[in-house]
Amino acid sequence: MSESAAVVWTLVQKELRDASRSRWLAGFALTFTLLALGLSLTGSASDAQGGFSRTTAGLVNLCLLLVPLLCLVLGSSAVVGERERGTLATMLAQPVSPLELLIGKYVGLTLAVWAAVGLGFGVAGLAIALLHPITGIVQYLLFGLLSAGLTMTMLAVGLLLSVVSDARMKALALGMVTWFVLVLFYDLAAIALALTFSTSGQALLLAVLANPVEGVRILAVIELQPDLRILGPMGAYLVNELGVPTTRTILLAQLAAWTVLPLVAAWRLFEQQDYA
Repeated sequence: MSESAAVVWTLVQKELRDASRSRWLAGFALTFTLLALGLSLTGSASDAQGGFSRTTAGLVNLCLLLVPLLCLVLGSSAVVGERERGTLATMLAQPVSPLELLIGKYVGLTLAVWAAVGLGFGVAGLAIALLHPITGIVQYLLFGLLSAGLTMTMLAVGLLLSVVSDARMKALALGMVTWFVLVLFYDLAAIALALTFSTSGQALLLAVLANPVEGVRILAVIELQPDLRILGPMGAYLVNELGVPTTRTILLAQLAAWTVLPLVAAWRLFEQQDYA
């Protein structure tokens, strides 16, 4: 292992230890697991032949609501929290570069959130396997992967917010506003703007690309049941005009871009800052 990789791995381990003591993460893991289990048990009571499909459909909205919230809260406090505690300057006084610190924090937080989300998926999946025929498991696993991708994206956005903030409460406020806009407010605003300023579908395409949460929602619906009524106007336009394979490719590229670009921006800004 190279010296740089060893430094990053040490930082990852530290971040995992810190995350294991986080009340936010513990509360999310417990809440998400109980809700996922409840969805699986409810599905078994209403449709004994539903398999994994019914639970997956229920988990879509649950993940799109809770995963971005947790990631933005944890990510937005990651760097500025170290600065407020006075540990950031101490860490960077060691043979640790800003890039290594950001990578270590990002990877550690990603693994921690993956573990919390995976616990919910695992418990719910076990309940489904015991109560249902094994049907729809491929879609269930695919949505688990999409949730993992959404985790990476929203943590990257959260880290960028943390780097640009000068106080932890300010970073948390920015994270909550970002969550509200992307998860709750965005659909109505994007549709209204698209219909107001353009009669073509190009505005709808731009509206989708500007929100990774919406992109993941459309991807999930495409994999579960590409019904145009469920897809909504933005997803319906993509599928009608571009087809499912092209839509899938575009949205996966969007998710990757929304992960890489905030991380690069956070790194470049972090290098220029006073760490004290």
